[in-house]
Amino acid sequence: MTRRELFTALAPVYLSVFLFVAGNSALTVLIPVYLARRGHLNTAAIGLVVGAFGLSSLIVRLPVGMAYTARRGNAFLLAGGLLNAAAFALLPVVHGAPAFAVLMAVNGIGWSIATTAQLALLVAKPPGGVTTTAAMGWFSGATGLGNMAAGVVGGAIADGIGLSATFYVLAVTPVVGALLMIRNVRASTVLAPRAEAAPRSWSLLARMPLAVWAGVLVMFFINGLNALQNTFYPVLAAAAGLSLTQIGAASSLRSWASSSSRFGSGPLFQRFDAQNLTLPLVALGTLATCAIPSVIGSFALQVPLFLFTGLSRGLLRVTGSADAFDAVGEDDRAHGLTSALLYGGLDLGKIVLPVVGGVVAHVWSIATMLRVVPLCLLLLYLALALPARRRAEISAV
Repeated sequence: MTRRELFTALAPVYLSVFLFVAGNSALTVLIPVYLARRGHLNTAAIGLVVGAFGLSSLIVRLPVGMAYTARRGNAFLLAGGLLNAAAFALLPVVHGAPAFAVLMAVNGIGWSIATTAQLALLVAKPPGGVTTTAAMGWFSGATGLGNMAAGVVGGAIADGIGLSATFYVLAVTPVVGALLMIRNVRASTVLAPRAEAAPRSWSLLARMPLAVWAGVLVMFFINGLNALQNTFYPVLAAAAGLSLTQIGAASSLRSWASSSSRFGSGPLFQRFDAQNLTLPLVALGTLATCAIPSVIGSFALQVPLFLFTGLSRGLLRVTGSADAFDAVGEDDRAHGLTSALLYGGLDLGKIVLPVVGGVVAHVWSIATMLRVVPLCLLLLYLALALPARRRAEISAV
């Protein structure tokens, strides 16, 4: 396949990913401003409204994964996109915190349905015949690009045409994204149905390979470490005398390293085997985070540490997901459930780790917490990853 043919195969799928992520990310930037200006809500109410998105997304993630099959994938993707579009478009016409919270919950449900199906469909039929790892690299790159573009594009549109009109524009993005993916999947070879009866969803969940649970832990790890740094690093750095500009620059460096590495991982992993990179990348992210308190007074010494944590986060998003999908083989029911579990790991990391980190920091200190909690996560990962690797080696013999 020529480069032009490969680009033609990849472009619709990853444009779909980009549109879903950019639309939802732009909404997260604009909705707090809208709720404060037009909804006249206080900060506590805004927090509850915004939190409805993450909670509803997490609640429905596993049921969606259990219900998913390749035959239902297109319908799931379109249904999720339409729910997102409806939530976006109805924002300017409702009033009061309860109504806003309901729309954010609907948006979370749509997001959960659409993204679970999107990732599972991508793995079932990687565009252009690329490997699973390369497909995940391009997927993560498109996700990173969507997150990078969302704030600037959404803000510019809102400044130009107003917040209410911007929500109508954003409502188009998930629908177009769903249609692009559906068209690509329909043009692909349809997976042949299996002769044997499909296992029940709960039975399938119980029989998930250890590599899948290790992948879920990787997702929990990367989002959890990111949340710990976002929540507690500014407090520690400000107390050490760093300026807000330096604190913000450190966060931006990490985000840049994460996004750029993800976007470049597609062509990288198309040429190199990434199977053995997950453990070194987990160790790199752990050690870099643990070292931050030791150099908290020097911004220059922190720069490489934040670049390392960003690099680790970006590439682990690819390798952890690819390892999990490779472990379940060609079963499309397992693809849907794996997709849901991986996204659930991301959701839980963002929710749980700041709470755990806050308790540990309260008992000891922020510096101690940043050294101890990442090491505990590394040990937990090793407890799952090493047995999973042994089983894979035994199966390959």
